[in-house]
Amino acid sequence: MAKPKTVSQLIKQLQPIFNKFIRLRDKDEPCISCGQHKEQYDAGHFFAVSGYAGLRFDEDNVHKECKGCNCFNESHLIGYADNLKVKLGEEKYIALKQRAIDYKRNGVKWSRIELRELIELYKQKVKDLE
Repeated sequence: MAKPKTVSQLIKQLQPIFNKFIRLRDKDEPCISCGQHKEQYDAGHFFAVSGYAGLRFDEDNVHKECKGCNCFNESHLIGYADNLKVKLGEEKYIALKQRAIDYKRNGVKWSRIELRELIELYKQKVKDLE
């Protein structure tokens, strides 16, 4: 009998599926930060995974971002914030910022069940967009 996957293993399994969903969802849009159409894109987080792990799979927090902005442009969040406010609208943008504050206060612990459900959800969303 196979040993159940750890939370860490499930996060690693979910991440590429979620990232693919983001790139497919935003396929016709330019980079969220610089507003240009480029060759290669990442799923760029507004609130970084390193400080806001609870927003890692938050669709409002993650958008198509060119590799140049996501990996090499220290000021990319200025354009990201401006464009995110337009894309989400003021109400959803404020709600995202509140979720970030709540995460910092309370943290989030992913459960295996929740992660397995997200894996299935995003596999289906990817399938629907392909």
